[in-house]
Amino acid sequence: MPVNILIPYNFTANDEIAIDFVGQRYGKRKEVEITLFHAFTPVPEIDTRNNPIMDKVIKNASYVRFQQGEEKHAMEAAKQKLINYGFAGQNIHCLYRPVRQDIADDIIRLWKMGKFDVVVLNRNPGNIINYFSRSISKRVTRHVEGGIGVHIVN
Repeated sequence: MPVNILIPYNFTANDEIAIDFVGQRYGKRKEVEITLFHAFTPVPEIDTRNNPIMDKVIKNASYVRFQQGEEKHAMEAAKQKLINYGFAGQNIHCLYRPVRQDIADDIIRLWKMGKFDVVVLNRNPGNIINYFSRSISKRVTRHVEGGIGVHIVN
């Protein structure tokens, strides 16, 4: 029976743990499809019109675009790590796209499309943002409970 797995990926050490978890748990199964998903904040197009302040802004925007290119390469490295666990390269997909509303909603939207059986999330214990808002893993788990398998790794 095929298994479709979604791994939200944000280039952290915890994301590497999630990849290792998937590799160890599902690496022996033949019919596994994996999607690495990263939602990024798009860099706006900036019209400088010979303004020295805007020139500084455009340099920062160029740096962010460069970082996004590096992130694409990092996703390919994560894909290679999954291949090393024995998954077929054609069954591993990298979904790198602009965030629509927020990360949790984008993950839930993907689940609603009915494509995934399993989502593998991780938590950042001690992350200060969790004191002010619900964590992504809590929001996704609450929403998809009973609909798909959710693994939360640390």
